[in-house]
Amino acid sequence: MKNQNSRFVQKLTAAICAAAMTFTSAAAAPVIAADAQTDNYAKLLQYSLYFYDANMCGTQVDEKGAMTWRGDCHTSDGVDGGFHDAGDHAQFGLPAGYTASTMGWSYYEFKDAYEATGQTAHFRVIADHFAQFFKDSTTLSGDTVTNFVYQVGDGGADHAEWCAPEKQSAASRKVFRTNSGASDIAAEYAAALAVNYINFGNEEDLKYAKALYAFSTKYNRVATEGCYAFYPSSGCQDDQAWAAGWLYLATKDNTYKSACASKCGSIGWAHSWDNVMLGAQCVNAHITGNWNTVNGYLDGKCSGSSYLFMDAWGSARYNASMQLCALASTQAKESSRDYSAWCKGQMNYLLGQNPAGTCFVVGLGDNSAKYPHHRAASGCSGWGDMNGHDAYGSNGHVLVGALVGGPTTAGGAYKDSMQDYQANEVAIDYNAGLVGAAAGLYAIYQTGTIDDIANIPGVKAAAVTEPTTESTEATTETTEPTTEATEPTTEATEPSTEATEPSTEATEPSTELTEPTTESTEPTSEGSVDAETYDGGKAILMGDVNNDGSVGVIDVIIVQRWLHRSDKILLANRKAADLDRDSSINIFDLDLLKHILLSK
Repeated sequence: MKNQNSRFVQKLTAAICAAAMTFTSAAAAPVIAADAQTDNYAKLLQYSLYFYDANMCGTQVDEKGAMTWRGDCHTSDGVDGGFHDAGDHAQFGLPAGYTASTMGWSYYEFKDAYEATGQTAHFRVIADHFAQFFKDSTTLSGDTVTNFVYQVGDGGADHAEWCAPEKQSAASRKVFRTNSGASDIAAEYAAALAVNYINFGNEEDLKYAKALYAFSTKYNRVATEGCYAFYPSSGCQDDQAWAAGWLYLATKDNTYKSACASKCGSIGWAHSWDNVMLGAQCVNAHITGNWNTVNGYLDGKCSGSSYLFMDAWGSARYNASMQLCALASTQAKESSRDYSAWCKGQMNYLLGQNPAGTCFVVGLGDNSAKYPHHRAASGCSGWGDMNGHDAYGSNGHVLVGALVGGPTTAGGAYKDSMQDYQANEVAIDYNAGLVGAAAGLYAIYQTGTIDDIANIPGVKAAAVTEPTTESTEATTETTEPTTEATEPTTEATEPSTEATEPSTEATEPSTELTEPTTESTEPTSEGSVDAETYDGGKAILMGDVNNDGSVGVIDVIIVQRWLHRSDKILLANRKAADLDRDSSINIFDLDLLKHILLSK
């Protein structure tokens, strides 16, 4: 037990150090790298698609995937296929649906750019792999959804392992399903399938899109179990507006047109995994010919020469997504705006004209980020192999085309380290906006040339072939327990303390955070903190900020993230976070919480 506790402390220390990393600002004067290739939009589009090959999952990775260092993985999953979410291997429904629908949108808007650069076949392999996974996640009885798998993989258990997906144990591959909820995810899948039907004409995609949209609007309840601590959804109206717009364009059924118009609300954030209202308004503008609402929002964001910095976590992701939306407006005949010069300037920044002198797209140039926070690419065989190292070892790979999180401050602070999951996280939703921006910029400027794949590290010689269209009616049944309830579970235990990083953060206010369910072999600190009795006589376990009945690493990460960005993350139990009982939550409470765990 002594050795186990010692190991626990070492891992926890590494986790907390990683979570608390801060960086000083880089030199103020921009450094323009000679190899940045800031206007080679053909190559940018080509490279940005390869990230999805690196994150492909299932029994067809060998057959479909383009990367030499990836192979079939998670071959016994309850639902085969799909894509890993980020540098981890869980498959969260909300960012997956957002990613597939947004990439489909970019092809809809800029099809000529894909055709001219020879990227249509590669894009379709990715789009159809998403689509098949969404359909296989959906059980139909006629045209009615009777069961819906909205997530594969438990986030906490997944984060407990650092290894290549081909070597990951099956213990973390829990299936989350419902027959009466996950309306947000169902709508995102519906949008993705509808736009994929528009782009490539698979009738089965449209059938499932209609059914999933009907399922979403029937229950109007967001998914919570399994995903809430990682991707807490702020609602489903925006997702339904997004889906309805694409279904109208696919069917010309005025019922969807009316639904899109009625569900479209005010725009308050970039088009992103938890808020697709800007995207939905763009689709509605295509339907109505009126871009005033979209342009009114873009005008306030897409001007000037400064880097558009919207959030410290994955700032490059939001910047690229804003470029995609601005370029969609620029290309629309009914729109009176031209944001192309602004987008070009922003892309220049992402590709190297920034204070760090770093291209934030991996592999694009010699000045590219090299060490993204990514299990498969790192080549590390475990946490012991990964902890304490900024750079990959000799077994590492080039994560071609991946957009890293980017600057953590408006001034451009950035450090290229695989330890940093804020600046160097990569994710499927990050690249969605980049793919779209690259296609849009090529459509307007038509500059650059694609690379011979023989010169792209880790890409197979015959990387892409024309995909075949598969037809599947229902999902494979699994023995996993159903998750029909839409309230977060409360039976979660502290995850294995090898899990050091949270997933990408929430961008909209959430109301509760629950720790993912996972088994742990490490000692927990449950009961190690005296429960204070106050607030009407209710007993509160001090430090248990997510109300799961124990105090663990996830509580430390939640408080750290809350302190960093208190306008976006809400604490489920503020009183439990106030460990020094001074009626405020600050760095001293975080230090006390760390001390409690390290002392066990």
